[in-house]
Amino acid sequence: MGLAWLQRWTGLGWHSLLDAVFPPRCLVCESSLPAGLTTVALCSDCRDEVQAERQRPYCPTCANSVAPYELSGGRCRECREVSLRVGGIVRVAGYRGPLGELMRAYKYHGQEAPGLLLAQWLAAAVQAAPWSGWVEAVVPVPTHWRHRLRRPLHAAEELARHVARSAGLPLVPLLRRRRGGPHQVGLPSAQRQPNVRGAFALEPGVQLETARLLLIDDVRTTGSTLEECAKVLLRAGAAEVYAGVVLRAGSAEAGA
Repeated sequence: MGLAWLQRWTGLGWHSLLDAVFPPRCLVCESSLPAGLTTVALCSDCRDEVQAERQRPYCPTCANSVAPYELSGGRCRECREVSLRVGGIVRVAGYRGPLGELMRAYKYHGQEAPGLLLAQWLAAAVQAAPWSGWVEAVVPVPTHWRHRLRRPLHAAEELARHVARSAGLPLVPLLRRRRGGPHQVGLPSAQRQPNVRGAFALEPGVQLETARLLLIDDVRTTGSTLEECAKVLLRAGAAEVYAGVVLRAGSAEAGA
């Protein structure tokens, strides 16, 4: 009798006590959620807004938000006349609203729960890509060791690890960043490409031999970082390089 009471108390009463002391709240707006939740959650309003953003059409070449009629040959007006090394890209959404809040909480404040949601959504986007069956390995966009000292969480690496696990693919850190320089965040568009030119190199002893690779980064703005990484991989023998990002930032993304 005593054991059964203890099991009921620990299985139900304990959760009720936790909910009373630490009531579950939405990860974005912090509004109260129903008691007893055992998974990471959003309120209904934020969940609906996230779902709408995830369903917004975008260019499969540069991840820019578009209307369906703006695409021609798989490209939008922003990338139609540009030569790109990345053969295709997927994203979760544009950098705005609840998704932007989740990214900032994860990337700049190290909150794990938002990161888990973002990683799950990115993995789903990758698995839905028309080229997903061709990819042989997942490659995170690297950061410089000095940046790691200032910010231990490397979002691209953690996201890539989750994507690789979900897709059943190897995670291969083929690239290293050999030059620090300022972060891309905050730089004008014209300075972003020069800032990363020559910044990446292959790890010693890497031989790619026509591999098809998936680059993972947290945010794409001008695409300079992804393009520079793809250049290094293609010159080393990769046959194709694709990309997956959580958010697409830039002038075309309202609120970015």
